[in-house]
Amino acid sequence: MKTLKTMIPKTTLVLILITVMLSSCSSSDDTDASGQSAYYLTAKIDGVNYSREFVTVSALPDETDAYIISAVGEISSIGLSLESPISTGTFTSSIGDLTVLFYQEINPYAVWASSDDVGSGTITVTENTDTYIKGTFSFTGVNQLDNSIKVITDGNFKAQKL
Repeated sequence: MKTLKTMIPKTTLVLILITVMLSSCSSSDDTDASGQSAYYLTAKIDGVNYSREFVTVSALPDETDAYIISAVGEISSIGLSLESPISTGTFTSSIGDLTVLFYQEINPYAVWASSDDVGSGTITVTENTDTYIKGTFSFTGVNQLDNSIKVITDGNFKAQKL
């Protein structure tokens, strides 16, 4: 039986993740906590503080190969994907791995990603419970349309499992 990893090239996976993120966007303001104050994602994007309080973990439709941690806003979003099953430890966006990290801006639309073929990045999962995943991340994302770079550092998250 083929897995998601063998069926979908990495660049296609990034596009799928972006589509999932966009379809998850709410009409609320970026600073709206939506009652999720126990969950968060913070980072520095090119040295500028970034924060979201509505952060969730969801599985791709087949629920077997990848989980997506998403921090969605109307202006920008960050997404992190990990190969299932999620365990504690450090994961890198290296060749042959489903770890993908990306930052996107909505208007004008642009994406900076780190996957097995562009950029570099790590996600460290420090806690994985029945209700949440907690950890850190950092990455250098590349926009493949213009080769621009975004450096995301000091990333921390606690995401609610759906």
